[in-house]
This record gives sequence, C-alpha cells and structure tokens, in this order.
Amino acid sequence: MTNTSRVFEHRQIWRLTPNALREATTLLAGAILRDHQPVQHVIGIANGGVAPARMIASTLEVKARTVRARHNTGDATYQQATGKVTVDLDPLTRALNGQRMKGRVLVVDDICGSGATLRRLRHDLAPLLSPSATMLTAVLCLNTGAATLPDYSIWTVSDWVVFPWEKPPADHDTTPLPRPEEVLRHA
Repeated sequence: MTNTSRVFEHRQIWRLTPNALREATTLLAGAILRDHQPVQHVIGIANGGVAPARMIASTLEVKARTVRARHNTGDATYQQATGKVTVDLDPLTRALNGQRMKGRVLVVDDICGSGATLRRLRHDLAPLLSPSATMLTAVLCLNTGAATLPDYSIWTVSDWVVFPWEKPPADHDTTPLPRPEEVLRHA
C-alpha cells in the first residue's frame, strides 16, 4: 500500500496570496515552456487546480479544461488523506466528443498532499490520451509526506495551506507563503 500521510508540523497555517499565486503560475508556465514546449492541453483538478490551470493555460495560450477529483472528506484543517480519490471525468469526456488528447497534456492542482489524486488521474486520464500523448503534472505546493511527486512544484510545505479560493480558518492565524523564487522539478 502507498503512503497516504500528509505531514503537518502544526507550526503555522500557510496562506497563498493572490500576488504569490500570479507569480507562481508565471514561473510554472515559464519552466514548462522551457522544458516542454509546446503544451496542447491544460487540465485543472477541481476545485483547487482550476484557478492556477486557467492562469497557466492563458500564459501558454491554450484552453483550460477541468476534471473533478475529491480526496478530502471535508474542508476542516489538518485532515489526513484517506487514500480514496473520487474522480468525475464526464465533463472532459463530453468536451472531447470521442477524440483523444494529442501532444503534451499538463494536469494542474493546488497541492500534492499524499500524491493519491495525481496517481489516480494519471491512471484515469490514460484512456483519453492518444498513444503518443505525454502527461505532465504541476502543483503550487508539495507536502513533504507525498509518496507520488508532481513533475513541477513551487513550495514544499509541512503544514496546512489555505488558498485564495478558500475561506481562512476563523480559529487560526495564517502566515503568507514566501514569494516564489524558483520552480522545483521532480521528474
């Protein structure tokens, strides 16, 4: 069985600011273009991967698509991964209308906590890819407990992260993530 434990040191709850989000997605798009030009498809994992996927897709001048995947059982802080990921590919399948994606496909999420979501989507998206297609993964944050690594990330974290599209916890202060300076490549 694969490790599904996220690491939470309980030192602080990180907060991704909108400015840091813009800078991070610009850095990710630049690194991906440098290493893998061109990218034909960008897929955001809903909910958290949608905004960064749209921002990256805009920079790469391609359309962003969405798939739904759920790993957490709720929205409370410090949740451990269940290892059970539910995926809904129906909207993407309908949009493809029987066609398979060709070229380079970039899958984007906000965080890779245990790696289970990325692992599951690599498997579930395979039938929607042409035989010559290649898949890349990029996340904003990578938890130190992740057993499956994305191809690219910005921040490595050992605590909970609150993103701009989430409501900050009322009972905890948050600390802004540092300004993004580089893209980490894991592949």
